[in-house]
Amino acid sequence: MKSVVFCTSQRFKKDMEEFIAEMKRLAKEKNLHVNVLEPNFEDRPQEFLSRHEKDRLEDPLYKATISGMVYDHLFRKVRVADVCFIFNKNGYLGINTSGELFAAAALGKTIYALNDKILMGNYPHNLYEEPAPSKLVHEVVRTPEELLARLA
Repeated sequence: MKSVVFCTSQRFKKDMEEFIAEMKRLAKEKNLHVNVLEPNFEDRPQEFLSRHEKDRLEDPLYKATISGMVYDHLFRKVRVADVCFIFNKNGYLGINTSGELFAAAALGKTIYALNDKILMGNYPHNLYEEPAPSKLVHEVVRTPEELLARLA
């Protein structure tokens, strides 16, 4: 079984964790081992995670730690995983996830995404479709079952 790194905006932390839990549950039922590498998001309230990155950066502790978290995810997780899964709920792709997507592509990883559209901008308003990142996604995979099948 291949390893998979999940990349997403912090605002979708809970949704991503539910997706991963379901995938692991299905894997256990089928007696499959899944090696999942997740972002190391700090334990922050959902209200904080839902803010725009520009607003989150106003918090001094967050500002001091975010670059290390992104670096860790890129160079310790995206780099070693076989597959990259872009958890772009509602199509949204934040700035850090965009960097992870491009890094995965440069490293020759197979890239799956939850949604076929890549939307960037000020979430949830003023989003626009960004065509370049869409070209890097090999396939849209909408469910834990579908992703598990691709990892087998």
